[in-house]
Amino acid sequence: MSTTPERRVVLPVVHTGPEALLRMGELSVEGEVFRGSMPVGPWLAVERRTPAGALAVLVDDLLGYAITADLPSGRWSVSTEITLDVLRTLPTTGRLLADGKLVASDAQGGFASGTVRDESGKRLAVCTQRGRFVRAPKGLVEEGAWGGPPRPGDLERLLSLRDGVTMPTTDVLANEGDNLHGGISMFAADIVAGALAPGLVTSSIHIVYTRAIPIGVPVTWRAAVRHPGRSLAVVDVDGVVDDQVCTTARVVLHPPAPAG
Repeated sequence: MSTTPERRVVLPVVHTGPEALLRMGELSVEGEVFRGSMPVGPWLAVERRTPAGALAVLVDDLLGYAITADLPSGRWSVSTEITLDVLRTLPTTGRLLADGKLVASDAQGGFASGTVRDESGKRLAVCTQRGRFVRAPKGLVEEGAWGGPPRPGDLERLLSLRDGVTMPTTDVLANEGDNLHGGISMFAADIVAGALAPGLVTSSIHIVYTRAIPIGVPVTWRAAVRHPGRSLAVVDVDGVVDDQVCTTARVVLHPPAPAG
């Protein structure tokens, strides 16, 4: 059996506004395993906690690129579903490390799964993504094409979203296809749901993408509390454009883990 370590290759990933907004590091691949990272700190805190949705851009990018490992010629992958299950309290400082790999694919799309850990290797969350193969866009944007660095207040506006709020889709929230980044939609759903379940923290998010949201088109976040318990809450959050549901997410929340 060979013991030669897998060669690490940095991926030529297009870093648009969302990656800069979340201060993401580079993505790389070693053999079949895709890796990425991001820092956490007070700039992400909601009530002194790191929200689960803060992982969404990293998870979407990482698993999306894992699915493209088996991409047919002339095709591209778009996210149709992403799940995130949080296993323990997310740290408020340090760096989060994510890894993922392709699980299965066919002519229509692929499925990838991954894990998010802290710097000590402790598992914090598990995640999955389904991707659908579509015709490759003719001109994906180049690095830095969308607005450059995030502007003051961009992240704060995202963290302050609430039910019924209409959010402008600015260039800093764009993916490489000039649509609202799927990770941003997932992040927004978590923030909206969390505001409706005070005292609880997100244990899982499952989001489905039904229509693309072009940059420049405002999206309204509409929530419905399905169960308002003190020890378990279930909140559905839709991203709506012109009365059409473009994303729909279910967020489940539990009490935070005891300190220590």
